[in-house]
Amino acid sequence: MWIFIAIVFYYAYRFIQLLIKMKQDIVLPVTTDELASIRKEPRKTVKSPTYTSQKAGIILYALVLTSIIGMFILILQFQHDFVLMLYFLFMIPVIDMSNFLNLFAVTKDGILCGARFASWKSIKSFEFVRIDVKHNYYGVSREINDQYELRIKTRFNTLTCIVTTEEMKGKLGDLMGEENVKAE
Repeated sequence: MWIFIAIVFYYAYRFIQLLIKMKQDIVLPVTTDELASIRKEPRKTVKSPTYTSQKAGIILYALVLTSIIGMFILILQFQHDFVLMLYFLFMIPVIDMSNFLNLFAVTKDGILCGARFASWKSIKSFEFVRIDVKHNYYGVSREINDQYELRIKTRFNTLTCIVTTEEMKGKLGDLMGEENVKAE
């Protein structure tokens, strides 16, 4: 039970942190051309890092979190061993909650990617991986073939986005270099 509570609080904390960081000045992408050259998913470009453009994802994320908390409260009412095993069943939606927000942005404090925020201190390394015939995304969309996937390694996970122009690759590489992130 305590593991479940810790996981829910962790995701709620990350979500609140992301909402706070979205208020900061965005370093990149700021123009529509820059937005068009970054993708979180292969088939669609990222949305602007504002509350209005991310409204649907924010609402969906909040609804999933509140429904999980509501189910947890209901389960506490029935305290049977079988019902206690349902905790982990309710955690399944949490696994893919990062994709609710189609977001990638660089702020002065770090990087917003999906429903995650990675501070510059937590980023260990980054690399640009060519999307060639051997890559998983190759063939999904013509715009991303022979382009790059940016992989940002943090302490606990890896953040990714697709970069569709050489200019954006250079800007992201320069920003990461300015923050002394080690390139692989």
